Amino acid sequence: MKKLLQIGLDTLLVSILPILMWITLGFILTRDIANVFSLTYPLQFFYALFEALFGKGANIAAKKMNDERIVDSNIVLGIILVGILTLLVVFNVDSYIFLMSMDRVIYHEYCIYAITWMYFSFIMAIVTQKLYFKNENVKANKINILFNVANFISIICLSIVAKNNVAIFITLAIDLCIMLIVLIKNIEITKLVFKAGKSIKYSSFSLFRNVTMFITYLIGFKTSFSFGTAYLATINVESLTTDTQWDILYSVDTVSKIDMANNKFDYKESLRNAYKLTFMLISSSIVMNLVLFWYFKPKLSVLIVLLLIQYVDMLLEPIKVMRINYLQLKDDNRQDNFVYALLRMIRVVCAFIPSVFCTYIGQFISMICLLSYALYQCRNVPIFNLRNIDNCRSSILKKG
Repeated sequence: MKKLLQIGLDTLLVSILPILMWITLGFILTRDIANVFSLTYPLQFFYALFEALFGKGANIAAKKMNDERIVDSNIVLGIILVGILTLLVVFNVDSYIFLMSMDRVIYHEYCIYAITWMYFSFIMAIVTQKLYFKNENVKANKINILFNVANFISIICLSIVAKNNVAIFITLAIDLCIMLIVLIKNIEITKLVFKAGKSIKYSSFSLFRNVTMFITYLIGFKTSFSFGTAYLATINVESLTTDTQWDILYSVDTVSKIDMANNKFDYKESLRNAYKLTFMLISSSIVMNLVLFWYFKPKLSVLIVLLLIQYVDMLLEPIKVMRINYLQLKDDNRQDNFVYALLRMIRVVCAFIPSVFCTYIGQFISMICLLSYALYQCRNVPIFNLRNIDNCRSSILKKG
C-alpha cells in the first residue's frame, strides 16, 4: 500500500494541479479558458503512449536483460522523438483547435502552453519511471512536487500581473530549467542501447490502449462538442472530476507491473490495497462534482449517466488490469496482444456514433469485453485464486 500511495501521490500532483490551474485561470481570465483542459484531453493519451514505451517498457526490458543502459538510452530517444512530434503539433495548433470544433481566437495561446507543458511532463514522467523501478520512490516524489508546484504557482501568479504570452513564456522557461537540472542529475549515457523490440513487447497493452484512447477522444470529443456549449460544460465537469481519479488509479497498473517484474506480486494484498484506493477516489470525485456543479452548471441528467459509467469502470479496473498485466508479461503474448487490440478498437468504432454519449458507450462496452476476456484467460492461473492461495508470488518473468 505504501508504494501504491507514493506513486499515487506523484500522479495526484501531475493530475490535480492542472485541473486546479485551469479552474483558477478561468476565474482570473475568462471561464472559457477552463475548457482548455477538455480541448487538450486527447493529447494526454498521445504522451501516455510514449511514456509507456520509453518509460515502463524500457524499464521492464532492462530488468529482463539486466542492462540498465537501456533505460537512459530510451529516455534520450524519447526526448528527441516526442520533441519533434510536439513541435509539429504546436506549429499546427490552430488546425487542431478547429478540428475539435472550438474557437481558435480564445484558445490559441493557452493551448500552446498546455501542449508544451505536457511534453515537459512526459520527460519528467519517464525519468521518474526509472526511479520507481529502482525503488527510489521518495526521490521521485520530491522531483514531481518541485516541478508541478513551480509550474502551478508561476502560471497563476504571472497571469494576474502580466499579459498571457509573457506569463506563458516565463512559466515554460522555469519548467525547462527544472527539467534540465533533473535530467543532468539522473541520466548517465555511456553507450546507447535501445532494444526497441523488447520495450514494445513489454508495453504493448499500454501502447494499444493509448493509441485507441487518443483516436477515441479526438473523434468522440469533436462529435460531443459539436452538440453545443451545454454539453461541452457537462463533459468538462465529468473530465475534471474523474481524470485525476483515473490517473491515480493507474498506479495500480504501475505497481503490479513493478511487482511482477521483480517477482514480488501478491494478488490478495494488491487487490485489497487497490480497492482501498478506489473507494477513496470515487468519494473524492463525488465531492468535486458537488463543488464544481454550481460553477459550470452542467446538464444534471447527462452528468449522472457519465459518472455512473466512470464509477462502475473504476470498480472493475483492479480486477481487470492485474490480469491484463499478467497476460502481457508472458513469454508468448501475441494472441493476447491481438485480442486486446481488437477489443480496444471497439471504443474507436463507437466514437463515430453521432451522439453526445459516443465515447462513453464505447468505454462501457470495451470494459465489459476486456474484463470478460481477462477473467477467462486467467481462470486457471493459481496466483489469482483467492480461495486457495493466501500469499503467492508470481514467477512469470525469466532472465534473458
